[in-house]
Amino acid sequence: MIELAITALAAGGDGVARDDNGRVTFVPRTAVGDRVRVKLIKETSSFARAELVDVIAPSPDRVAPPCESFVAGCGGCQWQHVERAAQLAAKHAIVTSALRKLEIAIEPMLDAAPAYGWRRRARFHVEDGKVGLYALGSRRVIPLAHCPQLEPALDAALHAVIEAAPPDGELALLRARHGVVVGSERVWAGAGALVGRAGIIGVVTGAAQHTPLVFEIEPGLFGGPWDFAQAGEAGNAALIATVGTALGRGPGRLLELYAGAGNFTRGFVADGWDVLASDIVAPEHPVSAVSVGTAAAVLARVEGPFDALVLDPPRTGAAEAIDGIVRHAPRSIVYISCDPATLARDLTRLVAAGYRAERAWPLDLMPQTAHIEVVVKLQR
Repeated sequence: MIELAITALAAGGDGVARDDNGRVTFVPRTAVGDRVRVKLIKETSSFARAELVDVIAPSPDRVAPPCESFVAGCGGCQWQHVERAAQLAAKHAIVTSALRKLEIAIEPMLDAAPAYGWRRRARFHVEDGKVGLYALGSRRVIPLAHCPQLEPALDAALHAVIEAAPPDGELALLRARHGVVVGSERVWAGAGALVGRAGIIGVVTGAAQHTPLVFEIEPGLFGGPWDFAQAGEAGNAALIATVGTALGRGPGRLLELYAGAGNFTRGFVADGWDVLASDIVAPEHPVSAVSVGTAAAVLARVEGPFDALVLDPPRTGAAEAIDGIVRHAPRSIVYISCDPATLARDLTRLVAAGYRAERAWPLDLMPQTAHIEVVVKLQR
């Protein structure tokens, strides 16, 4: 047992402190300014990890979490105990630290979603009949009767799903444009009976579907319960608007990498761009020309020139695509990232190849969590 003073929040959500020897220690469920007693659970020469035992002196940023499941250890959120303004400040500091070696203007953090009740898409675990989320740092399921992060429609559907006794495995819930869609990875005998209850319009199971597989999530955006879509509608609208600001309006020829179901493609087409969208799977309802394949393969195959390029890679970044992007030499690049560390890595390579990172827009699309979205504009 040791006592520590928390001085920052890390990208994964843990509090950061230094012990008497200067070694960094990461402590979940802490806030900047907390004085805490912790138990060390992992030690190396350069860092340690600890679990919180008690708060000796609470930070002014510490608040009472409204969710009983969070208090019980649910790992779905990281920062319900941190005051909202402090969350935004911490996220901005994380982005600033990640991009510190680049000469780039960083806009204020955009608070783009309601503090609670914003989530239209969620996944849950079912174990021994219990529906919930994993406890922090474990595979133990904490049952959920209610989640304050869910939109009311999704929360009501979750109640109905729990009452229908889903099989063990993974569950996915999506509030589409006309109702809620449920996905189960296992065979579920009672799945069909859910349709029509609590706003549920479809159930897709491991063996059958009780409605179509694809639904309209937003106007012009289609997908199913297992497909990726931004978790909140308000946050997604803010993200689309920010990307549009960074890119500017057409006309011009635009190559979009990691386009997914066309979340951004819709706006690019509306703004007058001639878009070639690409991803490893074609969208169900394309709104532009499409090239299917990995980003590296598409870059090697397509013919330019392109006036602009937009990429929205997964958390691991776009390392495999950077050389191809540089070969095509678009005049401007807009990079959308959910991981400041891999973003900084890829931007460093683009800058070394002759691009200037002009501006970054950080957005908080997922309050009460450590997730951050960043939009960056580069110019050749």
